[in-house]
Amino acid sequence: MDVVRLCSELVKIRSENPPGYTDEVISYLQEVCTSIGIDTQILKKGRKWNLLSKKVNNRFLLCGHVDVVPALDTSWTHPPFSGMISESSVFGRGSTDMKGGCAALLSALSQVKDGGHEPPVDVAFVCDEEGNGDFGMEYLIANGHLHPKYCLIAEPTPPLSPVIGEKGVVRLHLTFSGDPGHSSLHPVMGRSAISEALKSLTLFEEIHSLTWPENPLVHEVIQNTTDSLSTLLSISKNQAATMLSRVSYNPGIISGGERINIIAQNCEMDIDMRIPWGCDLDTLLQKVHSSLQNCVVDVIDKVGPTLSSPGKLCRLVCDGIESVHGKKALPGVTQAASDARHLREIGAEVVNYGPGDLSLLHAVNESVPVRMLHDCRDVYVHLLTHMEP
Repeated sequence: MDVVRLCSELVKIRSENPPGYTDEVISYLQEVCTSIGIDTQILKKGRKWNLLSKKVNNRFLLCGHVDVVPALDTSWTHPPFSGMISESSVFGRGSTDMKGGCAALLSALSQVKDGGHEPPVDVAFVCDEEGNGDFGMEYLIANGHLHPKYCLIAEPTPPLSPVIGEKGVVRLHLTFSGDPGHSSLHPVMGRSAISEALKSLTLFEEIHSLTWPENPLVHEVIQNTTDSLSTLLSISKNQAATMLSRVSYNPGIISGGERINIIAQNCEMDIDMRIPWGCDLDTLLQKVHSSLQNCVVDVIDKVGPTLSSPGKLCRLVCDGIESVHGKKALPGVTQAASDARHLREIGAEVVNYGPGDLSLLHAVNESVPVRMLHDCRDVYVHLLTHMEP
């Protein structure tokens, strides 16, 4: 099974979230699974579909999400859902995050099964990872469909650094109030809700400057990740370490004001924060609540950072990486969030490892290098052929 061609075909099948409809891509993946001898079942909620092994053994799980973030047609060198293949890359939304990983998993399974092996694994290709949906991995676990002991998620990672932990997530909806009046009176009189919102960014910059205690494992995996992250994102090692060890924040959405000639009475802002190990969420939120005046703080999402102690699965993945790349693999962490957090909550050892250009994650001209598709497939083949029954 050609991993490059499969990745391209998956990119061509649109599955943006929102709205998060995955029926078409899941139908295609079920056909692929059937062609290589994997029996599957589909769980449906409207047009949101998940694909699981027909008989789930709940030991080793191979997993990927098939929803992707939206893409505007403008500014792309190639249309975002073209799946265009060049000598070096496959282009399009989802090629890195993470249809390339899904393609590599299935290509590896096909190769291993063609070689006469029947690896003791379940598969799950799921929806609702790229948003706050209610029918993805969290739903599957809560409703007893999945409870694996080990899980490999084919999220994009550095080639020599399988990811065993990820920062937490806090998302806030902030509603600022002001004292309206004629715009000619401001700033001598009146209070602008928009100005209040902008001033709040000083608080989040202060939070970003704080450092947090790290236990020995956290310190080790952050150090392991710093070199690869700085290289992949073309930033300094200090910047990479800061990204992993500090609270990051992004004011993703802001809206407010009634007219240009009125001092704004209302302004709303959505803040996405990524939480490092050692940061207490309740203490952090208490600081936000107590520091913001004339503001109502609503918590949209709150998940602490997670970390799997390196175990059997991590060793298998590292062995596979070393056999393919001829270099030592070191487990690391990521600043992003994935479905791994839901699986770690039930005690599973989870490793993220997959192909992708991390500098183009959710970006214009997203693409995945062909070499990475082949290398990750080969790592998965090693894993599948050395897995204990």
